[in-house]
Amino acid sequence: MNAKKKTKILNLRIDPDLKKAAKRLAEADDRSLSNWVTRLIQREVEKAEKRKS
Repeated sequence: MNAKKKTKILNLRIDPDLKKAAKRLAEADDRSLSNWVTRLIQREVEKAEKRKS
């Protein structure tokens, strides 16, 4: 994704324990939780697109 693109806010509800675990993984990857989740979504979208073609 191009970092210069405007971004949109995505509000979601998540179990507090799951958020803590995700935050630890994001920090271990030297990323913000937002960036880490965005990359996960991006990977899944790319996988789905590959399956379509």
